[in-house]
Amino acid sequence: MGSFRRTCRILLRLLVLAVLLGSVLEAQQQRARPKSPKPATDALQQHYEAARTFQVSGDQEHAAGEYRAFLAESLGRLAAANANAGKLEEADKLFTEALVEAPSDPGVNLEYAGLRLQQGNAKEAQALAERALQLSPENARAQYMLGSALYQQQDYKGAREHLEKAVVANGKFEVGYLLGITYIKLQDLTRASALFREMVIGLGDTAQIHVLFGRAYREGDYLDQAIGELKKALAKDSKIKVAHYLMAMAYLQRDGDSGFAEAVPELQAELKVNPDDARTHYMLGYIALKRHDNVEAEKELERSAELDTQNPDPLISLGQLYFDSHRLVEAEKTFRRAVELTKDPSRNGYQINRAHYSLGRILLQTGREEEGKKELEISAELRDKPHPERQGKGEASDLPPEDKKLSAVNEADLSPDALKKVDVITNQLKPAIADSYNNLGVIAAENKNFTEAMEDFVRAAAWNPNLETIDRNFGMAAFYANEFDKAIPALGRHIDQHPDDFRARAALGLSLFGVKNYKKVIEALKPIEQQVDADPGLSYVYAVSQVRAGDYNSGIRKLRELEKNDPSNPELHTLIGEAFADQNQYSEALDEYHKALAINPSLPRPHLLAGLSLIRAGNPAEAEQEFRTALKLDPTDVNSKYHLAYSLIEQQHQKEAVPLLREVIQQDPKHADAYYQLGKLQLEQGDARDAIASLETGTRLDPDSDYIHYQLALAYRREARTADAEREMKTYQDLKNRHRGRDATQQN
Repeated sequence: MGSFRRTCRILLRLLVLAVLLGSVLEAQQQRARPKSPKPATDALQQHYEAARTFQVSGDQEHAAGEYRAFLAESLGRLAAANANAGKLEEADKLFTEALVEAPSDPGVNLEYAGLRLQQGNAKEAQALAERALQLSPENARAQYMLGSALYQQQDYKGAREHLEKAVVANGKFEVGYLLGITYIKLQDLTRASALFREMVIGLGDTAQIHVLFGRAYREGDYLDQAIGELKKALAKDSKIKVAHYLMAMAYLQRDGDSGFAEAVPELQAELKVNPDDARTHYMLGYIALKRHDNVEAEKELERSAELDTQNPDPLISLGQLYFDSHRLVEAEKTFRRAVELTKDPSRNGYQINRAHYSLGRILLQTGREEEGKKELEISAELRDKPHPERQGKGEASDLPPEDKKLSAVNEADLSPDALKKVDVITNQLKPAIADSYNNLGVIAAENKNFTEAMEDFVRAAAWNPNLETIDRNFGMAAFYANEFDKAIPALGRHIDQHPDDFRARAALGLSLFGVKNYKKVIEALKPIEQQVDADPGLSYVYAVSQVRAGDYNSGIRKLRELEKNDPSNPELHTLIGEAFADQNQYSEALDEYHKALAINPSLPRPHLLAGLSLIRAGNPAEAEQEFRTALKLDPTDVNSKYHLAYSLIEQQHQKEAVPLLREVIQQDPKHADAYYQLGKLQLEQGDARDAIASLETGTRLDPDSDYIHYQLALAYRREARTADAEREMKTYQDLKNRHRGRDATQQN
């Protein structure tokens, strides 16, 4: 494989340089035409237009910088819009892509941190916020985001430190509110109440602010203070939503079942101002169920489930009601729906274990024993999980979880308008994003960073698969990166649409040659046969492909013409020698190698190839001298060193071969054949254990080499490892048969 890649590199040198220069310049001219719609906002448009101006003027470094700035800003905005619309997975991908372009952008890091908090991944949010703070130490939002992440991880002391810095730099309500809750969590009511008083002075003594204070106190289990704040809210506005509900929950949290008498009137009052609140209906159903008022409970629980179709909590209670009433069909259906909706089993203290338990009992009662036992096992496993959030909750431990958005995360807007807005922004920015990636790929290709160029072209195609020249650009970049298998499909599609593109067709032909698809090489290059004859590199590829595809006489005739036209080119003689060697014409091959060396005696490669031909012709002694000469000219060449060892083995000079094989392995730890030859020698010397180690490594590195498996089977047999020996011998036979079938197919 190494020699073949070197052959390809030689061919690339022979190929006209215009293939590279022409492809890049043509792509750049395409980019210079203002075809793409302009980005949606002035800030983005400034980056985009500046990038295009720099690129046209030839300042590629500044152009790339502006393109990346445009991409980071665009992708960040799209990610934020998707997050706001509840499309969290899409937002995640976009933020990841934005960070690739601008890893040191504090804004992108902070927006991504906000998404991570929204996803409940506070640890990653912390890392992103910390990175943003390192990049921008005075950034108040970074302090707030880091404080939010620490709060979610219940590190309230750490959260306080950063939130206090944030509130000094930026006294927004959300910052002060989270700091107040943090004080409450730290049982520092003096600071919490003082902060809340300052917020009232600054923002106004409104009903809404007292609801938020009540919620904060309830979050910290200061229930009397919570009730006091909620009463203040209702005194200012008796119709304000949520206040009655939160007060009912505070009574239940404080008094358990004995709080039902105070809670029910508050819940009923909530429904008067907020009749479609699913949580309130659920709590009325929950209390009715506790009071054994099944009629009222069923009505309220069904209404709650109808209003919030994705919430499993009312279904669990409703299923229990059906079960206790011996309505097993309805109970089973309801419990199964609750299980389906519970994406996180730890929700509300692993409450879903109740559904699994009752479902298991139903299945046992109806004769489905195996399935029933499985459900009971799941229930037992969940029941044994630690439930720290239930400690100290008393009889109200199965109350529904509250929606406490107490961090940097805004609630997602799931409205059709929000989703439509995402589509509008995406459609506005998509063409310019694709164009920017394409231009970055062009710039990378001009700097000969072909792997990077491929990545940029892939991203461009992801944003706009119909982008003009994208197949050509990716195919050419893949070709120059020696990624021939990736170049072929893209160049093929381009040639189908642009059959007269000589440079792309030439690259396609060379790529097909690189994967040894010789018939396809001829198909690709035949339409430009006249240009092929005028180019030594392409002409050689065409000739060799003819030889290997079965048209031997035509191929050899063309090779001889090449030699006649340029007899003083040592590389050409070397390549022609390889073509003869491939046809087992070793005498003709040696003549060509010697001609190359006559022109330039300092070339190590013709010596290596001459040695290989001599080995194949059964002359290892002369081959040894060629390999030694090649190593003198290039002492680091692994191939020459390996084949020198091989020629010594052929001459029964095993002791001299072993250290050479060890040097090969040290230089190239993935050289499977070196492990194979070393393993064979170790086995011959009676060292079966070391032989097994070497041969096992060889099979791992090259699992398709049947001869290594065969030798390993012999080594296992020597150590009386019969089962292992039989396995390896079977693998050997299977591979041998597969290779025989493959060779027959290739011959046909």
